[in-house]
Amino acid sequence: MSARGSIRRRVAVRGAAVALLGCLVSATAASASSGDQSRTPGTYRIVDSIPAPNALWDLASVNPQRHRLYVGRVGGVLAVDLRTRAISPAFVPSGMVHGALPLGDSGRAVATNGLAATAVIFDETTGRVLSTIPTGEDPDAIVVEPRSGLVVITDEKGEDLTLIDPAAGVAVGSIPLGGAPDFPAVDGRGLVYVNINSKNEIAVVDVAARAILRRMALPGCEGPTGLAYDAADRLLLSVCENGAVLFLDAETGRVLQSFHVGAAPDAALFDAARRRAFVPSGADGVLTIFSVRGRERITIRQRLVTQVGVRLGALDPLTGRLYLPAAQIIPPKAPGQMKSLVPNTFRILVVAPD
Repeated sequence: MSARGSIRRRVAVRGAAVALLGCLVSATAASASSGDQSRTPGTYRIVDSIPAPNALWDLASVNPQRHRLYVGRVGGVLAVDLRTRAISPAFVPSGMVHGALPLGDSGRAVATNGLAATAVIFDETTGRVLSTIPTGEDPDAIVVEPRSGLVVITDEKGEDLTLIDPAAGVAVGSIPLGGAPDFPAVDGRGLVYVNINSKNEIAVVDVAARAILRRMALPGCEGPTGLAYDAADRLLLSVCENGAVLFLDAETGRVLQSFHVGAAPDAALFDAARRRAFVPSGADGVLTIFSVRGRERITIRQRLVTQVGVRLGALDPLTGRLYLPAAQIIPPKAPGQMKSLVPNTFRILVVAPD
C-alpha cells in the first residue's frame, strides 16, 4: 500500500527525491531544450508566472467559462482569476484540500478535505460552503461521471470510491477497490477508470452497477498516478512514479505504446481539441508533450523545461493553456516529515502553445 500518511505522497514525501535530483536540472535542461528552439507551430513555452502566497499544494482544475483556476492546498482552495490574475489564497478555507473541481456551468464546485474525510460543495462566486458530505478515509481526486451526473471521489486510505449526488449534496454510495486509488478518468458512458497505485493496475468501474468490471495490469509501471482518457481513440494514458508512460486500449487494456519520461511524474493531462497529452515530471522539472494522432501514432513532440517540483497542473480546454503550480522546495529534515517551501516562491507557471 502507498505509504503517504494523512497527506498524499505527492504533497509530503516526494520533496526528498525532488531535492536530491535538483542538481541534475542543468544537464536535463540542456538535453530537454535541444531540438525545441525551432519554434514550429504548436510549440509550447512558459508565457507567464502568477505569484501567490506559499502553501504546499496538490490537484488543480480550470473552469473555462469563469476563467478561474482552483488549486487544492494546505489551508484551503486557492482561486485565481485568469483574466485579472487576482488571487484568493483561501477561497474555501480548510486544513488540507487535495482537489477542487467545478460542476459544469452550475456555479458550484466540489473540494475534498483529506484530513477531515469530507467533501464540500461550494458556491463559485462567494466560496460559501453549501454542503459538507462525509467520504471515505483521505478523499483525494475528483471526477464527474456524465451519464449518472454523480461526483466520484477516490478515497486513498479508504481504498474505495465515494459517490455523491451534487444536486442533493449527499453521498449515495461507495465502491470498494481493494487497493489505494490515485487519479480517476471517465469515458462518458458510465465507466470510471481508476489507477490503483498500490497494485500497479487500473480498475474499470461500472458506476451504475456499483461494481468493478475488470482490472488492467500495467506492465513496467511502478506506482501509477496520473490518468487521462482520449474518447476519440478510446485510449487511456497512465503515468507511473518510475517514469513509465503507457498508452492503453481502453477496451482490452492492451499496451499500444509506452515511453519513459523524467523522474517522479504525477499528472496526466489531455487536450482533445489539439490532440496533445502532457506529463509533468517533478524531480527533473520537465514537461513532456505528446502528439496523439491515432492509436498507433503517438510521439513525443517536445520536452519543455519548467521547474523542479512541478508535477501537477490543469488544462484550460478552450485556450489550450496549462497552469502548473511551482515553488522552490526544501526537503524534509527527517524521513516521514513534510517538505517545506522557500519563502515567497510559490507561483503558477502558465504554459501556452504558439
